[in-house]
Amino acid sequence: MIIVGKALVSEEIFEEHFVCDLAACKGACCVEGESGAPLNQDELPQLEAAYPLVKSYLRPEGAAAIEKKGLYELDADGDFVTPLVGRHGECAFAVFDADGTAKCGLAKDY
Repeated sequence: MIIVGKALVSEEIFEEHFVCDLAACKGACCVEGESGAPLNQDELPQLEAAYPLVKSYLRPEGAAAIEKKGLYELDADGDFVTPLVGRHGECAFAVFDADGTAKCGLAKDY
């Protein structure tokens, strides 16, 4: 066990491979949090090139947020992130399946 703040964390966390269980979480990482998905500096031009191709997959409110805020912005920590719909809404690139599962519009196009 290791201590992280006030929590005890099993060392197994360093040995196990993380696998997203989309059926269980319904894409919570796309709709929760105070900032959008993290972006590396080298991803910014890729995002600019991809946007015209994925715009038609996005929800109108997602596309509107991107048109207003841009394809990316700096969060409170100074990191590049995708914009959010509203101040604490879902990622502007989030799309939803019929069952309400959030997925990435960029991944959908890929």
